[in-house]
Amino acid sequence: MSPGSMLYRVKPLGFSITLQPMGDEMKRIAVFAFVFLLATVAAVSASSVVNFIDSARFMKYLEEKKPLYMVDIQRKNDYLRHHFYGALPTNAYPVRSGRDKDRLKTILAEIRKTKNPIIIIGPRGSHAAKRAYAFLQQQGIAPERLAVLKKGIRGWPEPESLLNTYGQ
Repeated sequence: MSPGSMLYRVKPLGFSITLQPMGDEMKRIAVFAFVFLLATVAAVSASSVVNFIDSARFMKYLEEKKPLYMVDIQRKNDYLRHHFYGALPTNAYPVRSGRDKDRLKTILAEIRKTKNPIIIIGPRGSHAAKRAYAFLQQQGIAPERLAVLKKGIRGWPEPESLLNTYGQ
């Protein structure tokens, strides 16, 4: 048996695996696949990092009248029922389709005018708000400007301070 045709038997965790030595071309392909897999995992991990702002800190921003953008992604009727004064309505919820993302694009020119912080306000501050965060980051908005309101509009501790313009 020549060295290139030797079989190797390995028994990790009780499973029997037979390995054959690879040729140079197969080694290159395996290394490329491994590097590609690592790069993909790293990119997904990096894009899943999201800055959050809790309601106490956000309330302080509002009380101090700090210049910022509030990007509200709620559906239209939900936005009309409860939103912050000055929030930019996008109706982009759930931020999954191209159409939802197109709705977010409508505020890009506005939020690019300054370097002010951008608070993304969703119904509950979870998945859709994180998708909006990732989309805005992909559009060139610096991640240090972006934050998602923890628990979203439904978790706001002073619901009486929200505007209700439904039916007007």
